Amino acid sequence: GPVVWQEPAPPAPVVAPTAPAVGLPPDAPKLVITGGVYSNNPAQRMLIVNGQVVNEGAQLAPGMVLEQIRARSAVVIVRGQRYSMPF
Repeated sequence: GPVVWQEPAPPAPVVAPTAPAVGLPPDAPKLVITGGVYSNNPAQRMLIVNGQVVNEGAQLAPGMVLEQIRARSAVVIVRGQRYSMPF
């Protein structure tokens, strides 16, 4: 069969993945996190944001999505940028 020549993959850069910025951009809607439940089971994770119980994937405000609930912080995407909110 024909010999397929593959270019070797370039070495992976040694930069750490960009950690989410802590805190929200100044123009983001105000979020007040008053409590949360972290579980190894993502279906059982919840957060109390502005008095509402929300789960991962919830839209918190226009352009703001709760991506992930962690043990002591939440990862929120605001207009495509990730932010980490400790609580």
